[in-house]
Amino acid sequence: MPDGEAPLDCICIPTYNAGATLAETLASVVAQSHQRLDILIVDNASTDDTVAVARNFDDPRIRIHENAENIGAEGNFNRCIALAGGDYTAIFHADDVYLPEMVAEQVAFLERHPAAGGVLTEAVVIDEQGAETGAISLPVELRTAGGAGLGFPELFRAVLRHSNFMICPSAMVRTAVYKNDIRRWRGELFGSSADLDIWFRIALRSQIGVLPMKLMKYRVGDAQFSSSVRRQTAQADFFRVMDYYLARDEGRAAVTAADLENYRKLLRRDTAMRAANLFLNGEFQQSASLLNELRSSDVLRGAMDDKRSLMVFLLLFYLKVMNRPGLRGCGRRPLRYLKQALGK
Repeated sequence: MPDGEAPLDCICIPTYNAGATLAETLASVVAQSHQRLDILIVDNASTDDTVAVARNFDDPRIRIHENAENIGAEGNFNRCIALAGGDYTAIFHADDVYLPEMVAEQVAFLERHPAAGGVLTEAVVIDEQGAETGAISLPVELRTAGGAGLGFPELFRAVLRHSNFMICPSAMVRTAVYKNDIRRWRGELFGSSADLDIWFRIALRSQIGVLPMKLMKYRVGDAQFSSSVRRQTAQADFFRVMDYYLARDEGRAAVTAADLENYRKLLRRDTAMRAANLFLNGEFQQSASLLNELRSSDVLRGAMDDKRSLMVFLLLFYLKVMNRPGLRGCGRRPLRYLKQALGK
């Protein structure tokens, strides 16, 4: 890179039938204050006007790659890694909005911290119409602790306590790390949580930064895959990732008894949410059976530790009361409120 020239950042946007949102996403990308960008639209055989929307942008930095056939979401992410070049690579989503300083702040972090392999940010949450509905923030204890990035032990313990707080489409990674160390997403092992595996793999080799700044708008709506994940009745893929790393030497060396108890709380929370989803689906016997897997003493003891565990206790208590033949047809609105308060 010539002296004084800004780093080249490769922005990959994997698309499939994203015609309704791509224009807003692309407009936010071309408006970045960091202008030295290579913007790749990697289209997965869309059947709508996605490609036409991309072609409407008169910007020489935009290049369009069209797959001859749909290779699946994970396959398209892997193709983004294969096509990426430059110093840094970000895989943005085609329905999110990126604030003007997003790329500049991440590039600045990676330039300041050569030991960091990647960096993510916080986000404002928006709905399908673009209205703000919440935020995804770093755990309080990490907002100042991770100034130069987090290593695997710190990151792993934080996830055991708080679940996954890292936002996949906020990530920027050194291109060499993606190409030489990561290479591909392991969806066959981790399903919808394959992104968490990526961040752990980076943290095992280097530091990973999470900026305490809301630099993007993360869209969550009924049409998104993340919405179906929130309504699932099977155990979350998140636990496949965590169990995998808890079985490894690096994972076992990183944790304490308190960390493992935090993990058990996450498991109880997941069970409570799944039981609530089964109840809302009218699968009352399955909901009751799942509740019976939990030890009441563990739930009650955990309720005294923190607000989230208290909400798990209240949700489980409410489900047990309402899951009686004479009451099953009512009480859905309070149940949805309890789910929302529990944060999933």
